[in-house]
Amino acid sequence: MKHTVIDFQKMTETIVKDGRKHEYPIEELEVYESYLHYKRNYVNHPYHQRIEYHLFPEENIGIYSLVQYKDAIFDKSDIYKYYVDMVGVEKADNKWSAKDLYLDFMIMCDGKYYVVDVDEFNEAIKEKQLSEKEVSDALAGLDNILKGYYESFDIEKYIALLKSKHGNKLLFSKNR
Repeated sequence: MKHTVIDFQKMTETIVKDGRKHEYPIEELEVYESYLHYKRNYVNHPYHQRIEYHLFPEENIGIYSLVQYKDAIFDKSDIYKYYVDMVGVEKADNKWSAKDLYLDFMIMCDGKYYVVDVDEFNEAIKEKQLSEKEVSDALAGLDNILKGYYESFDIEKYIALLKSKHGNKLLFSKNR
């Protein structure tokens, strides 16, 4: 299970997964009443240079948009451009915490897209690692991203639509 904490004061993203903890510095951060956005470098990856993250708690989705190095050579069918986690979000004054609810949606650099980790989601349900609300939130998040993406098959349009819906009341903004 993955937990992500975005700390506004420290300007960090901390990811805890499989007993490992990674902390990454955030370069730009904007927090709205029901939307969070940040940019940071992707650390130690041969293809991905930067990450732009959009967290929409009401939709139960966190969208990672990945920017690849301009000179990188890779098979576009092997590398994802967008990765969407279905999440449950807890908000506090200076940090938001996102619990990964196992289901994921990804769009590859070649344009193909997949729903993944359904087996992990099913196993988590069987092992009672998710509450009924979390199961419902995960399925609602998957429904939201699929309907939003299928509307135009353009994830950037869907992100823009959600930003216009949730990006009205700015609570915090900071550049490193």
